[in-house]
Amino acid sequence: MSGPKRSRTCRLLTTIGSCSFAILITAGVVWASEGGHSMWPDFWQRVLNFGIMVGVLIFIFKKLNVKAFFAKRTESIANTLNELEVKKKEAEKTYEEYKQKLSQLDKETDRILQEYIEQGEREKAKIIANAEKAAAEIREQTDVAIEQEIKSAKEVLQKEIAELSVTAAEVLLKEKIGEEDQQKLVDDFMTKVVEAK
Repeated sequence: MSGPKRSRTCRLLTTIGSCSFAILITAGVVWASEGGHSMWPDFWQRVLNFGIMVGVLIFIFKKLNVKAFFAKRTESIANTLNELEVKKKEAEKTYEEYKQKLSQLDKETDRILQEYIEQGEREKAKIIANAEKAAAEIREQTDVAIEQEIKSAKEVLQKEIAELSVTAAEVLLKEKIGEEDQQKLVDDFMTKVVEAK
């Protein structure tokens, strides 16, 4: 046997022996208090029964390999505890990772929000620039249309003024020019036409 196994066996035998001795002494005291008849034959019979029982129990324990069972059970519990310790460390590591990701998520959320705000500001500036450009084009078109209307109105007015002037001049000429002046004008006109040919 190796050192630790021999030590366990010695401890087991010492424990069994101590328990047996305590039981025997207690039994002796009880039998002694029963009365005056001799207790020794009965005492030795009981010791023999106890010894046989201990022997049978040791034989059964060795046959069933109880020591190996408890060793396997102890090893299984130790393995389970080790696995649980590893899982606990993994869970703590995962917790720290998620905690870090959560803090990064807050930063990422702030970054995305800031990006959307900046994008919105750029779109707003674009829309305002497009609106100002469209307004300038509309103003320009309106100015051109107004100028054309003014020009057209001036032309119409000038035409009307010219017509009114001609009419007024005719009336004045008819009033102021006599028949002699009219004949002279017709003669001058005819002379010019002849010369122009």
